[in-house]
Amino acid sequence: MKALVTGANGFIGSHTAERLFKDGFEVRAFTRETGDTSFIGTLGVELFKGDFSDPASLNRALEGVDYIFHCAGMVSDWAKREDMVRVNVDALRSLLDECVKMPVKRFVVVSSLAVLGMAAQENANESAPYVYTGDNYNYTKIASEKVALDYYREKGVPVVIIRAPYVYGPRDRHLLPRVVGALRSGVFRYIDHGKNPISMVSVKNLVDALILAAASPNAVGQVYHITDGRDMTRKEFIETICEVLAMEKPGRSIPAWLASALIPILEGVHRILPTKEPPILNRFRMKFMHTYLTFDISKARRQLGYIPGHSFQNSMKEALQGYKKEKEEENKGNIKKR
Repeated sequence: MKALVTGANGFIGSHTAERLFKDGFEVRAFTRETGDTSFIGTLGVELFKGDFSDPASLNRALEGVDYIFHCAGMVSDWAKREDMVRVNVDALRSLLDECVKMPVKRFVVVSSLAVLGMAAQENANESAPYVYTGDNYNYTKIASEKVALDYYREKGVPVVIIRAPYVYGPRDRHLLPRVVGALRSGVFRYIDHGKNPISMVSVKNLVDALILAAASPNAVGQVYHITDGRDMTRKEFIETICEVLAMEKPGRSIPAWLASALIPILEGVHRILPTKEPPILNRFRMKFMHTYLTFDISKARRQLGYIPGHSFQNSMKEALQGYKKEKEEENKGNIKKR
């Protein structure tokens, strides 16, 4: 069995490629020409540096492939729409075009629960409607899901969509580094004391679901929500990080009404300033730190046989130990350069 993993040098893609290789798959790791393959290159998988805009490149990438795990994508709360469309929508469409010519057994797409919008979600299941929020990530993830499902309905590509909430784990370059940075700098504040619940997912649980989606005969054409199967408050999330890293737990909080009032001001200033960095507080960070976000995974349990096997406590400990080790190696490298 041969599997193509796109975005294989990224967070979710590298874990997917690693697990598939351990499970006995022949793995072709698709990365951009400029992609960093320092980790993925150590796994023993086949490296393929390609270009989604080049049909010939994609044709070579798909040669002999039985399963596709499309993990490539741009995650950002501040990137330009045209950049996100090119990466999150156009690249997927190009890959699907080639799959029509070279049929595969399964095409598993990693999507996001961001397609359900910014408002509170309480045990939301797959019947919840798309909600456009005006932000570029939400727009492109909805568009990519629609493209994938169109190719299933109209051209028979055996697509399965896996929606994830916030993902954490070793080699995370976005979520945990930002949170830990805010805690260490002293700028972190809870919103309404961090009391609202949130569903998250360990990258290892997510990869389990991706593999189940590739194997299940009833999964084609379906959408599944995947989480750790338990919810936590933001306070529990933050305090777990502090305990593992032996950091002082934060105690300060600001009311939600004040945070909401500050967001348009901070976003407006940052749009004027010549910076690519998002403001310290924006709608996306408000959603992560305050909005009630819980999701129902009963469909995945029932149809895929998905059982979250990696607990939050153990998974977070592993993720933070990996983060700590990377930081220590980074600091050693900086000292040597001096």
